[in-house]
Amino acid sequence: MMVNRLLTLLILCTVFSSIQAEDLDPPEIMLGERLFLETRFSQFFAVNLKDKGDVNSPLIEGDPALNKTARFFGLPPYQIPFADGPYAGQSFNCRSCHLVDEHLEQSELGMRSYADFASRSPLPARNDGMLTTVRNSPALVDASLPRRNFMLHFDGEFSSLDHLVRGTLTGRNMGWLPGEKSDAIEHICKVIREDNGQSELAEEFGGYSYTEVFSGKTTDGKSVSSDFLIPTELQIEPQKESCEKVFSSAANLIAIYTEDLVFAQDEEIISPYDLFLKLNNLPTEPEEDESHKSYSMKLIARINELDKEKRLTFVSKNPNTEDGKFQFHDEQPFEFGEKQLAGMRIFFSKPEKDKNSGGNCVACHAAPHFTDFDLHNTGITQVEYEAIHGQNAFNELKIPNVKQRDKQADLYLPATQKNPHRKGIFRSIPSQKNAMATDLGAWNILFNSDFPLPQESIYTAICISEGYEICTSRDDTLKRSIATFKTPSVRNLGHSAPYMHNGQISDLHAVVSFYLAVSVNTRQGLIRNPDEDIANIHIKPKDIQPLVDFLISLYEDYN
Repeated sequence: MMVNRLLTLLILCTVFSSIQAEDLDPPEIMLGERLFLETRFSQFFAVNLKDKGDVNSPLIEGDPALNKTARFFGLPPYQIPFADGPYAGQSFNCRSCHLVDEHLEQSELGMRSYADFASRSPLPARNDGMLTTVRNSPALVDASLPRRNFMLHFDGEFSSLDHLVRGTLTGRNMGWLPGEKSDAIEHICKVIREDNGQSELAEEFGGYSYTEVFSGKTTDGKSVSSDFLIPTELQIEPQKESCEKVFSSAANLIAIYTEDLVFAQDEEIISPYDLFLKLNNLPTEPEEDESHKSYSMKLIARINELDKEKRLTFVSKNPNTEDGKFQFHDEQPFEFGEKQLAGMRIFFSKPEKDKNSGGNCVACHAAPHFTDFDLHNTGITQVEYEAIHGQNAFNELKIPNVKQRDKQADLYLPATQKNPHRKGIFRSIPSQKNAMATDLGAWNILFNSDFPLPQESIYTAICISEGYEICTSRDDTLKRSIATFKTPSVRNLGHSAPYMHNGQISDLHAVVSFYLAVSVNTRQGLIRNPDEDIANIHIKPKDIQPLVDFLISLYEDYN
């Protein structure tokens, strides 16, 4: 018995030592993560408080929308409740739509890069009839990378990460309806002020109350442990500050945490593509003042030179796992060889003059981030709409000009805090019952006075091409914005299916096949508001598998 106890003690000490030795995130990032995971900020929790509003009492019953994790299946009803939800019995938090390892042990689901498994994420039920989001939840990893023309969300609604977090905490995803922003802020402030630090979530982050960790001082006047002591410039005293200040501080910390979510591209966690670059001493990022497209062209040219000289080193195994395979991408080869190089050449090739060739993927997905962070019409809105209403129906849909839209703003434009009663018919899920319902993307935000901050970025994305102004009027600008959505990165797509802003495509072969078909339709004049970059995609069925092989080489074991 004594031997067993000593053995147990030895094991515990060893585990504790390894935890202590592990590098912890900076305190502000850990507090941001705790707030990101907090399930008490939602409207459902606010209206279901028991014990006279004690924020530390658990809910008697959780939000039903969280009972199951929804998964996309590709046929009506498109997504179904698939597995027990990780937050069943609780209420919504940021992680509800941006999962990571919650379903890691289920092979049908697995690791996420801060996305979920649904085509459109479940929402808390309110009286507006919405049970899912209008769009797919994008992966947050790499979403906040610095760039020249910064905008966030598929339609460019937010001009900064801080504004995005503020909008999410007080928005529909957390159950708050347009017009309820002040209620949301008061409730979030109440949770932070009255938290006692005794929840399971608090215990994971030092066991401090929010008042203690925000202020840097414990209730008995001592300093918070250095592991959890946020910088002085981020500290506030929640009991003394206004609720607006408390809310702003919380949103800022979540933004700091989210900004830290990036793909590694380092020695310990790396994709086959990035390892291939390093093994061949190839540049992994552009030089100062070099555009990503120029870097991409230089990179593929250098690779072709090395290949011609037979001096390329290929990747055949993962140096970070015992079996040489991916840790989280089942059945996908960890390799960058001739097949992946063939796909890369197609991906990076641009259309030659007077020749119908070139994958042109690099036009919107240049290395190293594999996105231009810009707005494009891929045609997916039209495809989904016409699958319901018939061929050419989207081209015949009456979409107003600026003056007409402003005159009937309550019908066309989305609801906001300032105008909570707007219907947003063109920011809706297509419906058999309503032929007007569709999602026009950035069209909903451009020239919309309720969204003043992102206007310059959206206008630049729509109207400035290679340094030249291409828009001729406000109406022309608005017309060019129809069905345009922000380009996502194609890094690590294995952790973020289903794909496209409406989550309508479930696998990479189908994605590449879609672009093959829509590029043909665009050249034939069948796509409304055609995109030149899409029209210049010239791939054939034989190119699909090499392109998929290359995209898989961009996977990494995000953890």
